Amino acid sequence: MDVAANLILLPVLGPILGAILCLFFQTSLRLQRVVSGVFSLGMPVMGLFLLLLVRDQGVLTLRLGSWPDYFGIVLIVDQLSAVMILFAGCTQAATWGFFAARGVEVRRERYLLHPLFLVLCGGVNWAFVTGDIFNLFVSFEIILLASYVLISYGNERTQIRESVKFVTLNIVASTFFLATVAFAYGLFGTVNMADLAVRVAQAGHPPEATVLGTMFLIVFGIKAAVFPLFFWLPDAYPKAPPGIVAYFSGVLTKVGVYCLYRMFPLVFPDAEAFDSWFRPLLLVIAGTTMFIGVMGAFSQLTFRRILSFHIISQIGYMIFGLGIFTSLGLAFGIFYIFHNMVVKSSLLMVGDCVKVNEGTDELKKVTGLIHAYPGLAIVFLLAALSLAGIPPLSGFYGKFGFIFEGIREGHYITVAVSIVTGLFTLASMIKIWRYSFWGGRSRRTVTRPVNVGVIAATAGLVFVSVLIALASGWLMMVVVEAGEELLAREPYIRAVMGDRGLEALRAALAGGEGTALAEP
Repeated sequence: MDVAANLILLPVLGPILGAILCLFFQTSLRLQRVVSGVFSLGMPVMGLFLLLLVRDQGVLTLRLGSWPDYFGIVLIVDQLSAVMILFAGCTQAATWGFFAARGVEVRRERYLLHPLFLVLCGGVNWAFVTGDIFNLFVSFEIILLASYVLISYGNERTQIRESVKFVTLNIVASTFFLATVAFAYGLFGTVNMADLAVRVAQAGHPPEATVLGTMFLIVFGIKAAVFPLFFWLPDAYPKAPPGIVAYFSGVLTKVGVYCLYRMFPLVFPDAEAFDSWFRPLLLVIAGTTMFIGVMGAFSQLTFRRILSFHIISQIGYMIFGLGIFTSLGLAFGIFYIFHNMVVKSSLLMVGDCVKVNEGTDELKKVTGLIHAYPGLAIVFLLAALSLAGIPPLSGFYGKFGFIFEGIREGHYITVAVSIVTGLFTLASMIKIWRYSFWGGRSRRTVTRPVNVGVIAATAGLVFVSVLIALASGWLMMVVVEAGEELLAREPYIRAVMGDRGLEALRAALAGGEGTALAEP
């Protein structure tokens, strides 16, 4: 079990080691691509291996440095973490394929693109496996440091302007995150998530815990780009270079959503506090995020800007799953998270392909793509219909689950908003198809050769979304178990704190004194 637990380090150290190796090959772009490819293509394999290992052996835990629980330097992988690593790895591999096929100009690629990309991926995986909120903050800072550079990659005027906004907002968010960590430690004397869950239960979920939960909701809401904290995303992401924006759109906002799914069922599941404050707030956020995002998308006339607004609307569905707060609601939410990782990245990669091959992504300047790139048209159609939730593609299962579970729990207004959002999503996909793919080619000829490699990388990611639909039975079983584990809390707490922590939690929930936990 110790050997298996050490494997938790690989999704984090692997990309960071690859980034260091790339720095030794700054003069050879070919070697950088090879090193980046080894660690990127190996990541989905590692994610699948960890998922199968967790299903066979249970939750994996690695305690670093033998620190006590309340300092909490611990890495942990359960089924939720494993599926996130798996599908973030699929997106990482496809993005590397886009880079390797020269989807980014060589003059830009030479300037540390591959090391920065690997550091970004390592930071994302760190967020998925860390078991304490301080190291979660550190992982966010690693993600942001790499993002700061990548979003302005190319040094164009519009990129610099939007990157300044991106940096400024995230510095404010990071400061607030650090203050939230300090507030949690000051209240309960711990930064370990499992230990924090036990201590909040022992304190009887005081009003201060509700304040702390609201602070976490703001922090992770900014990262996830929920309403009304999404305003930075639609302008910043379309300015990122091709390929980079695809990874950003598919993965980075989902890290914030993952943190919400990890934190609230574990630390703040108190029925009275959740039903009176968190559930109504989450449902309002979910509905408004869905509707505002999709209406923003419907009003745009550039490929990547439409899809950037759709990032926001799709986040609303995921928050809806958390707001339902049943094992099935969480399960459908988890399914929708990794489905959207793959589909959203593939759609942005289609937009990047159009920009690389046509020189622009403005809908009215690009027509008849179905004649020039029939393979790309098929790829777009599959991904777009999946995003809209058309059966039997992967997006259908999550949306149907939200409607089913939402009606069963009586959340009729949010269900209605989700249906309307789905219809407008389909309408905006039809809009892209009508303007860009349908019709004849314009008189403007393509002055550059067709980049088949970037289309192939995009098709590979869409193929993953098709595999999700084909393997939906097995994956649904995985996410249902993951949802049950999130609500139960006991497997996670036992893995981190052992039987002593579990006894303390049970005693606190039963109203007894329980086992006293060590104080810092």
